[in-house]
Amino acid sequence: MLYLILRPYVRIILHFFANVRIILHFFAKNWTYTNIQNIPKSGPVLLASTHPNSFFDAMFLAVTLRRRIWSLARGDAFRKNWVKRLLTSLYMMPVHRLSEGKEHLGDNDDTFNKCYELFQKNEMVLIFSEGLCTNQTELLPLKKGTARLAQKVWQDGIDLKVVPLGLTYDSFDKFGKKINANVGQVIQKTDFEEVSSGGLFLKNFNQKLETQLKSLISHQFSANTNLIYYLAYIFNFPVYALCTAVSRKLTKGTVFFDSIAFALMIFLLPIYWVLLVVILCIFV
Repeated sequence: MLYLILRPYVRIILHFFANVRIILHFFAKNWTYTNIQNIPKSGPVLLASTHPNSFFDAMFLAVTLRRRIWSLARGDAFRKNWVKRLLTSLYMMPVHRLSEGKEHLGDNDDTFNKCYELFQKNEMVLIFSEGLCTNQTELLPLKKGTARLAQKVWQDGIDLKVVPLGLTYDSFDKFGKKINANVGQVIQKTDFEEVSSGGLFLKNFNQKLETQLKSLISHQFSANTNLIYYLAYIFNFPVYALCTAVSRKLTKGTVFFDSIAFALMIFLLPIYWVLLVVILCIFV
């Protein structure tokens, strides 16, 4: 029932990502990409990113990058049917961890098969190589999922490009944040002597990916002042206050503040603007 209510909004969001990008300007003071040209404009791509800020990482990349992104997300978020359908509509696919129960691990095969099909269609898939979000500011140990996915695809002859990406934030629990998105050098099959050597390949791949990701984590944020953000904050203050209060209450003790706050802004800001226009039409 809830999905049916939200579905029209989902379709609007998917169709007007440019408008969501505008709302991002009201959520973050600024964001900076370095070496964005390293992301291929076509062909199969596996975007291997750090994961400091939960679902917001995927939302940020989906809004700011020009290519469509299919994102791998934590499997336990897909437990409820309406949530599963909603996230699938947003091009998200579940990846289950052992901590979520052994009975769910088999579902990962379906997700990886879906990724394989997407690569055959020259799509881009986003994977968070740390496999965990703790609002970390340094790189966590990498899981083997990225390496295993690349290994399978390369063994089947698909010319997949793996692109490392480091995301960093100056805060995780308030509006007006600054974001760095640093893109590394493409990792491809020819970088390895042997792809079918099992555990040795996984180790070599992760070492190469880890070296790049560590170098892409930067806490040197832009010093530019975004006057538009401050003016928007004053104009839209009721929405900021409501989103902050609701998100803090719903996400206390978790890493989801930005994810919930930004999602609320996507829905509430347009409604707030419409209400202002209606009020002006009535009283002016």
